[in-house]
Amino acid sequence: MNASWPLVPLGALLHRSTRMIDVHPDAMYQEIKVRIRGKGVVERRLVKGVEIAADRRFVAQAGQFIISRIDARNGASGIVPPELNGAVVTNDFPLFDVVFSRLDPSFLDWMSKTASFVDLCKRASEGTTNRVRLSEANFTALEVFLPPLDEQRRIVARIEELTAKVAEANGLRSQTSKKQEALWPSLLNLAFRGQIGTNSRTDEPASSLLQHNACRHSAFRETKANNAHPHKPHCSSKGPFSLPLGWSWTTLGSVVTHLIDCVNDTPNFADHDTGFLGLKSTNIRPYFLDLRQRWFVSTEDFSVWNRRESPVPGDIVLTREAPVGYACRLPDGITSCLTQRLMLVRADPHVIMPELLLHYLNSPVFFDQVMTHSRGLTTPHIRVQDAPNFLLPLPPMPSQRRIVIKLNTLHTKVDTVKILQDETAAELDAMLPAILDKAFKGGL
Repeated sequence: MNASWPLVPLGALLHRSTRMIDVHPDAMYQEIKVRIRGKGVVERRLVKGVEIAADRRFVAQAGQFIISRIDARNGASGIVPPELNGAVVTNDFPLFDVVFSRLDPSFLDWMSKTASFVDLCKRASEGTTNRVRLSEANFTALEVFLPPLDEQRRIVARIEELTAKVAEANGLRSQTSKKQEALWPSLLNLAFRGQIGTNSRTDEPASSLLQHNACRHSAFRETKANNAHPHKPHCSSKGPFSLPLGWSWTTLGSVVTHLIDCVNDTPNFADHDTGFLGLKSTNIRPYFLDLRQRWFVSTEDFSVWNRRESPVPGDIVLTREAPVGYACRLPDGITSCLTQRLMLVRADPHVIMPELLLHYLNSPVFFDQVMTHSRGLTTPHIRVQDAPNFLLPLPPMPSQRRIVIKLNTLHTKVDTVKILQDETAAELDAMLPAILDKAFKGGL
């Protein structure tokens, strides 16, 4: 705070409101929620009087200062907005009338969002670890630097001018972010329609790749666990949309050697690092394996959960549910098994590049089919029996290479833009605290 401003106790600026109303069982009442970290005073719910566990409640008036006894130390305070005039609160949310002749409510509202004000509230709170509450006596005894009213209003106007510019910048960033999020699916859509990467009439058609591969897999043995069928591939010129010359419609089961559902049970995860990772659906994100949280299984459970097939680096893991339709490749250097809601997908490199298959499983071409097959289901998910039959537009191998190179280049650029967007968001988030800190030190 600006040391040239006088120190004034809050008790001289705020008077505790004791106004209460009777709660009538059939009447409707607004209740108030005070968000932490200075996020504002909002409606908690609209409730019938019979649901309120008291005959009387404190009643709020627009322009009053409200603070949470429990979360004052977390920045839960602010000015009651006009739309909550007449709302009711419990004694856990003290209400204070502002002395308008000395303090502008908007000035106090902005002040309450500063780190220095929150620190004061922490000092005014007392109690044991889980029962720390604001002491009203301690709170009103706190002293704050207080400029004259005209200066308060000038500071408020300047803060609002600057925060409006930050909000405008945030709005523009948000619009750009939404467009950027829609860009990658759009690019994948174009790629699988043959509009990214050049096609050549001299390339061996995809139908020939599938036929040759069927011969290669003539001795393929079908099992209940493995839903792949490279020995009897689907091949058609007809599908959801037209394909370029040389492309073919096929199915997911036709272009993989392994399409295996996990053991649908949850192992007893170990309480220490066994070296054997038990991957969950929450580890799988589009294009990358998120190992910020890790779960480990015993040697015995590792063998049980891998009895159908052991994952190897380069395999694709696909989520069947919660979330549905996320796919990534397993990196080198991990030893893992798949737990509930996951499928192991192993590309047959003779007919499809693993990188292209990964792009397909993260594309709208695949996801739209998943959602179509999930209609009517309570929770969208990939049914094991549907997985091998999802349609896939297959380019000739030279076209696959060109598409993968182009998509990988574009993906790197899209990721770079996202990183810049995240950095910009962090910078904008840091601007309000910086503005308030400068304002209440007399620097605006």
